Amino acid sequence: MENVTGQTTASTEQSQWGEPQRDTGPGVAQTLVAEFIGTFALVAVGVTTWYWMFPDLLAVGLASGLTLAVLVTAFNRLGSGQFNPAITLGLLLGGRLQATQAMMIIPVQIISAVLACFVLSSFLGANEKMNWIKPGPINEETGQVTATMKSPLEAATPGVPARYEVPEPLGQVAPREVPNSKRVSVVKAIVIEVMLTFFWGLAVFAGLRRDNRPLAGLFVGAAVTVGILSAGVLTEAVMNPVRAFGPALVSGQWDFQLVYWLGPILGGALAGVICGRFLFRDDDEAVA
Repeated sequence: MENVTGQTTASTEQSQWGEPQRDTGPGVAQTLVAEFIGTFALVAVGVTTWYWMFPDLLAVGLASGLTLAVLVTAFNRLGSGQFNPAITLGLLLGGRLQATQAMMIIPVQIISAVLACFVLSSFLGANEKMNWIKPGPINEETGQVTATMKSPLEAATPGVPARYEVPEPLGQVAPREVPNSKRVSVVKAIVIEVMLTFFWGLAVFAGLRRDNRPLAGLFVGAAVTVGILSAGVLTEAVMNPVRAFGPALVSGQWDFQLVYWLGPILGGALAGVICGRFLFRDDDEAVA
């Protein structure tokens, strides 16, 4: 009886993050649909809150973190909860995901992010925020100051912000943007994205432990919230290649794509190797 019960229980439990799928039928379909829904929701929330709420990083961070916490909690027992190619790569390198699964999941994430941005470009319409109207040079013929206005998707396309300076006399003149400057260099921006994505991956691997399973969503959501609060002013704290790729494809703004692909991919890979192969190698992890 005990053996039969144990076999029945094992066969009915659902696949989770850290385990390869036993069933290549409905289980794989469930994972892919969950990844599509989760990535769509995460990118949609990230784009809309950045457009509407910037420069309120607390609102942006909480919206993204809470969304991710709900999605991870909802979908992690379906073999989902990644919503990020960098995290999928980390799980692959950490031995928690099969290569065939990763090759199916990553395209779904990319397609979902792009579709979310196309939908938002229609729903958000024209710009309504003064934040995204930038004064330009004076027109010599008319003597008027020119300006450029970004669309919502252009505004939500990540980039390294410009540096500001405080002119003299101190305290009497508002800070102003330094022309042709960036707050951090491309190399520094990549390093920052590596570190932020590593901590996202760390939260994921910590959530794989059996004792931590109920808190997995909280771990991951908190990691993303802290990343946005601490580094949003430096690189916009993207941590996810598809969050940058979707808006860029729709808006045509391709600046800094190297930062938002290379940085998160390296961070996710480091998390997979360090956390999956070393730090949590012998931990008692949840099994399918």
